[in-house]
Amino acid sequence: MAEEETITFDLIRKIQREEQRSPKLSKLPAVFYKSVRSYLDRKRNVSNRKTALEVKNVERLVEDIFNRRERKIFNLALITARTNIPPENLTDEEREFFDQIVYVVKQRRDSLLDPLLLREPAEQTGLVMFKEDVQTFVGADMKNYGPFNKGDIAKLPDENKKVLLKQKVVEEFNISK
Repeated sequence: MAEEETITFDLIRKIQREEQRSPKLSKLPAVFYKSVRSYLDRKRNVSNRKTALEVKNVERLVEDIFNRRERKIFNLALITARTNIPPENLTDEEREFFDQIVYVVKQRRDSLLDPLLLREPAEQTGLVMFKEDVQTFVGADMKNYGPFNKGDIAKLPDENKKVLLKQKVVEEFNISK
């Protein structure tokens, strides 16, 4: 709750200026969007002309911050899909959005670009992390894999990896440099 109290018009304006000036995502308080909502809800309950004007200005600033960050997240998702370099300064809400974009971009690249260039999809060289225990199984390459415990990291044949990803038994594991 203390972080909600730190949200002020001046802080929002400062964040908006940072987003405007920098090509990178600026660091936001961990619960920025939730805190801004609480701040605006409190301000909307005060009925005077000055506060109404402040609410309109904050709404305009927050929309600008949101739009700028959204555009940066799209660009970062393209970069990450091509290089596996993870971004910095995403909020939890933005991380979910970012991950969805990266997934779609990678799927598109794997299904359209890689076959055109006659190369193996990038996912074939990827690693997975198990989200739950899995017994030994025979892979698509007829080799035995496992058993695996939750948190284990392994390299699997692409066919098996896709099935396990779809079943949400594993998640992609990327090594950050």
